[in-house]
Amino acid sequence: MSGSLRFAGDVSPWLVLAAALTAAIAVTWFYLRESRQVASPYSYLLPGLRASAVALAILILAGPVWHRRQVVGTLGSVVFAIDASQSMGINDSSGSNSSPDRLQRALGLLVGEGERVGWLEDLDQSHHVDVYAFTENDPVMVWTNRDGDEVPAAVSLTPAGERSDLSSAMRADWPASDAGDATEATEGSAGRSAFVLLSDGRDNTGKSPVDAAQRLSENGTMVYAIGMGSEDEPLDIGVVDVIRPDTVASDGELAGEILLSQFGMKDESVNVRIESGGEVVWRQTVVVGPGSQQKVPFRIEIEPIVQRMSELSPRGVTRSTVVMDLRAMIEPTSGDTSESNNAMPFRVAASTRDRRLLILDGSSRWETRYIRNLFERDPGWVVDTVLFGSGTDMEELKRGEEAGEFPDSQRVIGQYDAILLGQIPPSQMTAKDLDLIREYVTRGGGLIILDGRYGRIQELAEGQFKDLIPVIYLDEPRLKVSSVRPTRLGMEHPVLNLWGEQDQVAELWESLKPPTSAPRVQPQADAEVWAHAVGGDQQESPWMVARLYGAGRVFYLATDQTWRWRYKVADRFHARFWNQLLNAVMQPPYSASDEFVALGTDKIEYDAGESSTIRVRLQGGENKPIGDAMHCWSLITTWWPRFH
Repeated sequence: MSGSLRFAGDVSPWLVLAAALTAAIAVTWFYLRESRQVASPYSYLLPGLRASAVALAILILAGPVWHRRQVVGTLGSVVFAIDASQSMGINDSSGSNSSPDRLQRALGLLVGEGERVGWLEDLDQSHHVDVYAFTENDPVMVWTNRDGDEVPAAVSLTPAGERSDLSSAMRADWPASDAGDATEATEGSAGRSAFVLLSDGRDNTGKSPVDAAQRLSENGTMVYAIGMGSEDEPLDIGVVDVIRPDTVASDGELAGEILLSQFGMKDESVNVRIESGGEVVWRQTVVVGPGSQQKVPFRIEIEPIVQRMSELSPRGVTRSTVVMDLRAMIEPTSGDTSESNNAMPFRVAASTRDRRLLILDGSSRWETRYIRNLFERDPGWVVDTVLFGSGTDMEELKRGEEAGEFPDSQRVIGQYDAILLGQIPPSQMTAKDLDLIREYVTRGGGLIILDGRYGRIQELAEGQFKDLIPVIYLDEPRLKVSSVRPTRLGMEHPVLNLWGEQDQVAELWESLKPPTSAPRVQPQADAEVWAHAVGGDQQESPWMVARLYGAGRVFYLATDQTWRWRYKVADRFHARFWNQLLNAVMQPPYSASDEFVALGTDKIEYDAGESSTIRVRLQGGENKPIGDAMHCWSLITTWWPRFH
């Protein structure tokens, strides 16, 4: 409980106080002449009482109010997230360019304008209030009253972000109220936390803001969205995003889509082009459609670009990937009110080295055949298949360096980007063979474990591969599967996105041909479940489990029947799933190397504030690694948004 004296009158309290003191002194002096004959202290009592009455009467002009605030329970929390992207700098008024832009109007709601009191002042005494600004990166705190800071009279923000990620603010680790936080709502705390988004609604990067808002709502936080801007947007067209693969073969084609966003430009002809080093490598004229967004497909022969860039490489340096700096642009058109969004740079890595896949299995299953055929047809892949055991052409496993043989050294197995481990006969695998696979993953290799009905993977998981396989088998009958259902964690990864539209991913997986049955397993303590096999009675068992192991990653698939997805649609979903899965399990190759060292990064493009991993491997002669001479550094690219 606290109290304070406030003045609500129209006259300045200091002026009223001066007038009251002057009047009190005058009244006291006047009445002292009549009370001199009275004995002290009564000679001063009557003048003092009369002077106090006059002073208090004058003080009424200042409107004194005794303000007392009593807090019952705990304070609630309100988070304001303000979009500070460039689109918030648009002026919606066609009459005057001096009128406030969208960002200024949003700030006016918070701090007030003229005689109108702002929301921050209204909530300052009754809530914890936090104000954040966001664009495409992590939100930045602008102001908070948690430290006792006074409500600012003005907030200075400049619309500067090229993109806007509405979900970034909702996914931020913003402070919680005393009653409950965004991740753990307790009884009685529901409704005491609120998230207020002030934006023009342009979302062109990041994850789905609808999903992020739903998570906040489920955890007891009310979400409010306030749209800034007029109903009639000013004429504008710009490049929102470039959808493309991160890596392509150096002698192949780069195929993708340029996503355009337009307001009021329907039926206009626009010239769209892609440049590399100032040279136009693709151009097309498109007619703007009626929708707010439009995809423009493109295909580019990249071999000439790679050859031109390879000529600039220093002598003695071998590049396994050549990073192409490209730029998608639209030529200025009449009526376009903002040209700042007419271009977007992007990067694509051209692989000059074929990727290699090793398939190990104990029988020629349908799944193995389709996977092998899929990647053997891809000119960017080299596939080595080793089938051994009873019923195959290789009764006993052969070891060596030739195709069709199991690698006999770390140098040979280290040449592969990923290993697909199927139903191999455990009895033919020696401790040295298993240690080679384990060491391969530890050094950064990717391993996909494909389970089946023979129980051989279970035998490995309960034996020498107990530390590597990310699941524990349960002593329960197999689950009769009716569908495969991605988890919320799996939905966040592009591996399970087989359709392209995020809101349709779950529906697509429900319609895919399910496997007939799956073993009952549970994930290891440090593993992540990305999808469940669901039975007819809605019982679940992990179907896809991921786990980090050393510097590498392991994926476990409970069934070997993804080939059933080819029914009536051929490779449409099957090929996309396996390409995305291999991209997720593999580490990027070292970008450049010479006789002594190889260098690489985990990505080809970084945003400001995003961490990057730089991998270094010391080499001896013939580009062979020296023992365990490999190291990684993690950097924060706050000073260089486009890290090379």
